[in-house]
Amino acid sequence: MAQSGDTSQNSVDTTDVFTTNDKFDTREDVLKWAEDVGIANKVSIIITRSDKKNGVRGRNDKLILGCDRGGKYDTSQSSTSTASKKCNCPLKLRATPSIDGSGWKVQVQCGVHNHGLPDQYAGHPRKARLTAEENKHVEELTKCRVAPRNIVISLKEKNLESVVDANQIYRKRNKLQKEERGPRTDTQHLLQRLDDANFVTWNRRRDDGSNVLSDIFWAHPDSIKLLNLFPTVLTMDCTYKTNKYKLPLLEIVGTTTTNLTFNVGFAYMEYEKTDNYRWALEKLKGLFTKQDILPQVIVTNRELALMNAIESVFPHAVNLVCTWHVNKNVSARCSVLVPKDMCDLVKNLWNNVVFSSNEVEYELNLNEFEQACVNSSKFLDYVKNSWLNNYKERFVAAWTNKVMHLGNTTSNRAESAHWKLKQMLEHNKGDLCNE
Repeated sequence: MAQSGDTSQNSVDTTDVFTTNDKFDTREDVLKWAEDVGIANKVSIIITRSDKKNGVRGRNDKLILGCDRGGKYDTSQSSTSTASKKCNCPLKLRATPSIDGSGWKVQVQCGVHNHGLPDQYAGHPRKARLTAEENKHVEELTKCRVAPRNIVISLKEKNLESVVDANQIYRKRNKLQKEERGPRTDTQHLLQRLDDANFVTWNRRRDDGSNVLSDIFWAHPDSIKLLNLFPTVLTMDCTYKTNKYKLPLLEIVGTTTTNLTFNVGFAYMEYEKTDNYRWALEKLKGLFTKQDILPQVIVTNRELALMNAIESVFPHAVNLVCTWHVNKNVSARCSVLVPKDMCDLVKNLWNNVVFSSNEVEYELNLNEFEQACVNSSKFLDYVKNSWLNNYKERFVAAWTNKVMHLGNTTSNRAESAHWKLKQMLEHNKGDLCNE
């Protein structure tokens, strides 16, 4: 096998490896021999043309083999622009029965490839095809929610010559999911899975009469028990990139007396509007066994639609705004609107304002902060209009310390729950079950 010295076209001559004087009993034997030789030399052989003698004039037994990169990709059949491995490779092997009836003979009509060959044959569908035993092993590990990369490691430990890669595992898992789902839609499959696991679920349809689901809420029975034991503080936040439909997922978590976090419930929502949030919170309210035991504090980001829904459904709860996100936004705006030599001082003074222990201290710290920002009126206006005037009672310690928030003044618990959830999901291109 020779590599061309012409660097303008990386061609490889495999004439010698496919040249043989052997005779083969059947066309299947020819194909197996060609595929085995191809695999040994990192070439994938396919049938490009085949014919059988059937008595019709011009029809004779023959088998034309070529490289899987032969031919050209037909872009007219696709509405999207996609990559193709086809590069019109000219490799051509012709197999026909011998005239003397001694078997099939192979003739190399063109043994040159117009492309380079891979250093490894890893990942190629022919070489990396899973065996029956490997398929069973993948199914077992998938049911145990083992990550594809770890499934690959396990397969290679069992077979040192295996060249399977994570992409094949993803394809296999996708096939298993389709088999499990059957004729059900993604939404029907999600509801069925939740029902099988005894989750408490609600769903509603659009008001336009289309019978299309717009929102789904679910909670585990154990989560409901924990919610009724520890209802004091809840943290709510939406997370994204959990499914291929780009639906936001509302995640609600609670806090135990031992400072542990537990999931309360989840909701897929069509939109992040007050109506969608209100519906989800009404279902959350329905999980409480006693309506006189409701959350006293609910921590969120400054998501106005969610805050309006909380005020409507839980009017007696104190809605705190995440201090971390407030400080992050103020710090980012400070870096833009305040002179560099004053940035650190202004940020420190802002922290003093946020963590003021009482209202008198708050007024003193605010006055000092305003004096430092006397030459940065745009920044000062932003801080007052966006945060202090309307929301200081929700994040400044002088007011938040008056309620029993159990140390929860940020949405970090929900953010941590998002992180853990996405670790389990592994990617954001799955369906609503995202298995």
